[in-house]
Amino acid sequence: MKKESSLDYATLLRDVGLRATPGRVHLLSILDEEVNPLTVYQLEKKLGNTLNQVTVYRSLQALCNAGIARRVNLEHDHAHYEMVAGREHHHHAICRNCEYIESIEVPHSKKPEQEALARTKSFSTISSYSLEFFGLCKPCSEKLS
Repeated sequence: MKKESSLDYATLLRDVGLRATPGRVHLLSILDEEVNPLTVYQLEKKLGNTLNQVTVYRSLQALCNAGIARRVNLEHDHAHYEMVAGREHHHHAICRNCEYIESIEVPHSKKPEQEALARTKSFSTISSYSLEFFGLCKPCSEKLS
């Protein structure tokens, strides 16, 4: 499932001090239109031959450092990336059997970073957090029963 976006990718890149190269703009458009996080392999496939693998990795790192995208740990052997800019914070439920990913909203406080910071003894800032859930999707659960 894809979503429509009204983000101006070039402006978004320039606003965080990054060059708005055609490759970065294309990469952002792909990340933004997808609902679930993508692997580098999936991104490369969607990009065609427009960016080599090293450039994809470097661009993703720059986007993550700038807070436009984020690396998501889904406990696979590879990283996944998703768009952050222009989206509500959300979490994922991941099937341990078939690796199906579903974006979910989990009710919690409005500022969990501030609450976590108030409970730490050694941190001066907490800038982000990640919470993912692992289990079995309904079809896998039925198959394995």
